[in-house]
Amino acid sequence: MSTDHLSSKTVGLSAAQLALLEQRLKGKTARPPAARRIPRRASAEFAPLSFTQEETLHLMLKHEMPVSYVGTVLSYSGPLDFRALQSSADEMSRRHESLRTSIVPIDGETRQRIHPSAAANVTIEDISDEQPDKKIARVQQLAVQALAQPFDLEQAPLWRVKVFRLSDEEYVLAIALHPLMADFLSLGLLIQELGTLYAAFAQQQPSPLPELPVSYGDWAAWQREQVRNGELEPQFSYWLDRLKDFPAPLELPFTRTNPGVSTLRGVIRLAEFPVVLSDALRELSRTHHVSLYATLLAGFGLLIKSYTGRDDFVLGRGVTGRTRIETEKLIGCFVNMVSMRLDLSGNPGFVELLKRVQVMVDGAYANQDVPSSKLAERLHGDNATPLARLFFNLYTAPSGSEPAGASIKAFDLGDEKPKDDVTLFQHMLFGMQDVGGRLVAELKFNRDLFDVAAMDQMLEHYQALLETIVSAPTQQIETLIRQGSHKKAQDA
Repeated sequence: MSTDHLSSKTVGLSAAQLALLEQRLKGKTARPPAARRIPRRASAEFAPLSFTQEETLHLMLKHEMPVSYVGTVLSYSGPLDFRALQSSADEMSRRHESLRTSIVPIDGETRQRIHPSAAANVTIEDISDEQPDKKIARVQQLAVQALAQPFDLEQAPLWRVKVFRLSDEEYVLAIALHPLMADFLSLGLLIQELGTLYAAFAQQQPSPLPELPVSYGDWAAWQREQVRNGELEPQFSYWLDRLKDFPAPLELPFTRTNPGVSTLRGVIRLAEFPVVLSDALRELSRTHHVSLYATLLAGFGLLIKSYTGRDDFVLGRGVTGRTRIETEKLIGCFVNMVSMRLDLSGNPGFVELLKRVQVMVDGAYANQDVPSSKLAERLHGDNATPLARLFFNLYTAPSGSEPAGASIKAFDLGDEKPKDDVTLFQHMLFGMQDVGGRLVAELKFNRDLFDVAAMDQMLEHYQALLETIVSAPTQQIETLIRQGSHKKAQDA
């Protein structure tokens, strides 16, 4: 790509943004090569909490959170070998330290205690005698109860599998993990590995999975050492510069008065985007060499601007926190939060905004090792002000392999879906799911802060705005905002 061509497409970018963009176009990463490998920690029995675990535990205690889990419910059709399932779950506990870990106080400090062995908690309940017309409703109710059952932090394992037998070849599996032990990506890994092990053990074959190079406890100890030794100072400097003159927190016009006490009264709303729109958004991203996330985030930025009139604001983005090859296959609580500071000033065309947003996203990903709690301390001192309360994420639903002769798919919980959610510490989380070629918007929000009808309208407005964008992506953003609002009004 010539310099002239590059210059014509980077109007309005800073020198730092231009450098990052140039690196990206040349196929280079903004991150320096990884240094030494993560070492094994000295103690096999104990490990420190990671910063993510520490912050999550602090929030749970502060808000007296009654119920918390990372989990899913799956429908299984086919013959089920319960002994093979138990053996597979036991092997998962052996492979992953986090699946045989408890959280205990030691000498005034909260630490991870790793047990040498901990049989997985796999139980089965037979509801095959339930009346056919009531069976689904009954298993929905029981599955939610299984997910919501609290854990005792000092008792390992902090995960469970509950199997409901509907008939000889129809089962429902509820899998729940404590959020100190796993994140969303870990849930996907668990489903994949559990399916792989079950397929092997049901055929009396050995495990086909390779041993893991390190454990979650090793990573937690290494993470703290990175901060203590100052190895993350360049990344801290990036964020301190990026977030200087930190903009005021976002307040949407339909936000209710804060009740003064934190609550976890959550609502989840879903909206499936048409396939035509989903494909158009992917094509727009490919055409302009940006990620799908950057395109969706830029569109969401326009939505926020339409409500608030602001050109400068920060949204949170959950990232995997797995920047080392050793951690890619580990089950654990790795997820971190990075700040996406959107700059919508100057009324650029949407394509120009896309480049601006992509450079910002690349910079955030390249500096994602900084624990968000430690960055908040640097920015706000003891005032522990959250860096963001509104989040915008994109993720792919976890999937696992299917044993021969069986079918596994997500089980619909209907109206029995749990309403309280740890993610609601952020007030509102807008998550885009990329599932089977179709984009699905999932809006989680605190019902004490936002009206349900207003949130439903927000989903409709976002879709209308994206449809306007893909039809005329070179238009200036102020024009797109007006047209998107007009389209929403027409569609209503």
